Amino acid sequence: MTFTEGLIASGYVFDDENFDDAWVKTDSEGLIHIYQEGEDEGEWNYVKMTEDFDVITEKTFALN
Repeated sequence: MTFTEGLIASGYVFDDENFDDAWVKTDSEGLIHIYQEGEDEGEWNYVKMTEDFDVITEKTFALN
């Protein structure tokens, strides 16, 4: 299973309208979780924020 297939299986949807090329999911507490491919191959960015777009957590990681 690819990383994006895992995101889909976890309930993430691709939302290019509201977020720039990002996979997005809102949890039961109203927090927004975003995964977005980075500039380098295999690099991803993760952001968790409130419904008011206040960032709680932000991380960059490599799948390799």
